[in-house]
Amino acid sequence: MNLEQELKQLEDIAKKLESDDLPLDAAIELFENGIALATSIRAALSEAKIRIETVVESTRDTFTIEPFDLE
Repeated sequence: MNLEQELKQLEDIAKKLESDDLPLDAAIELFENGIALATSIRAALSEAKIRIETVVESTRDTFTIEPFDLE
């Protein structure tokens, strides 16, 4: 599954968790799945950040680039 699909799935889980008629067991299972997805998404974003920083470093003095943060 790619990052965009994981983000969409996490959004779907969040919407389901906001539902008032969700049984507790189902809510806990969705929550666990959401945490696993969030962990995977964060890792993918961290990897992307490292790749971008590598490219930026290799092109230093070629472009003017402003730093960014995931937070």
